[in-house]
Amino acid sequence: MVERKRIGLKFSYNENWIAGTYYILNIIHALNTLNDNEKPIVVILTEKEENFHIVKKETNYPYLAYFEFPSAAPKYGLLERILNKGSRMISGKNIIIKKPDQPDIQFLFPKQIRDEISESLKKIHWIPDFQEEHLPEYFSKEEITERKDFQKEMTATGDVVVLSSEDAKSDFLRLYPEAHAETFVLPFAVSHPDFSDQNIEELRSKYELPQLYFFVPNQFWAHKNHMLVLKAVRILKERNVDIRIAMTGKQNDYRNADNFKNIKSYVKEHDLDNYLRFLGFISREEQLCLMKHARAIIQPSLFEGWSTVVEDAKLLNVFLILSQLNVHKEQIQENAHFFDPYNENELASVLEKYANTKPQLTNKSYKDNVIQFGKRFMTLVHKVT
Repeated sequence: MVERKRIGLKFSYNENWIAGTYYILNIIHALNTLNDNEKPIVVILTEKEENFHIVKKETNYPYLAYFEFPSAAPKYGLLERILNKGSRMISGKNIIIKKPDQPDIQFLFPKQIRDEISESLKKIHWIPDFQEEHLPEYFSKEEITERKDFQKEMTATGDVVVLSSEDAKSDFLRLYPEAHAETFVLPFAVSHPDFSDQNIEELRSKYELPQLYFFVPNQFWAHKNHMLVLKAVRILKERNVDIRIAMTGKQNDYRNADNFKNIKSYVKEHDLDNYLRFLGFISREEQLCLMKHARAIIQPSLFEGWSTVVEDAKLLNVFLILSQLNVHKEQIQENAHFFDPYNENELASVLEKYANTKPQLTNKSYKDNVIQFGKRFMTLVHKVT
């Protein structure tokens, strides 16, 4: 019998970048679709055991293990501390040096340049996107420099760099034509928790939503382009079009602290309260139920690496109204209407159209997307181990 691969996945639960949390969970769900003899042992590298139990509960994956990361500082006995103190007095450095515990794995993903992990271990880098190249106005100079330095260090290695789309790969090759690192495109597929116990009528009542509503399930970051939706709603108000749009997500943007305040100010200034519902950060199960029953999901983003929202809509078989980004067109070709993310008049007309006429949907099975994601991830594992 072939011994199972032991792979390490770094995981953290971060509501400010929940897509990153979902990304790791989606990998594990995809691995769970493999034949049992192909399933690797997945070691969860995380800062607290509570996070490991989240993974265990969410995925029900049969071969999970926990490793505290970053590891606790090595402990030194009394004699070791005395010897080190004497050594420092003589030579200025410790004579006994202990390294942090190392996980028993063959492969680590995603790798950061300065991880305290054995250099002999196979590591895979991940660059979610190159947003700072396309929308530098949403980043500080320091953050842009940090991102570029990090990317340059990655490209100088002989390691593999994972990119989530062909669009991101094009950016990588354009920015780093002399890179030593090899690229590997790994578009992800999503898996959803069971939300069958959610009652849509109760949720409509709870969040004061009518039967017909549109849904925007994005964090309130400036590049997610909520303001364009508000401008479109203002136009519809002037046309006497009755519309409701629900928006979920964390309402803080660490790069643009005033973003949500500006959104609320615009709503107040143009008296749009009756047209919009800001639901905050709600449970994943509630969010999915509301997405499933929306007339359409609006994805107005100015930039994406590979959109979780788009994958959610594909799995739920819900119509998408989304910005005409190359990566969006790479992700979905049916059950979608693309629009110019800088043109509120166009979006207003699209929303009016689908408020009056239910979009026609082609039923698509998503199961194979998840299976192929798991297989392709293991192709990556076998490639480097």
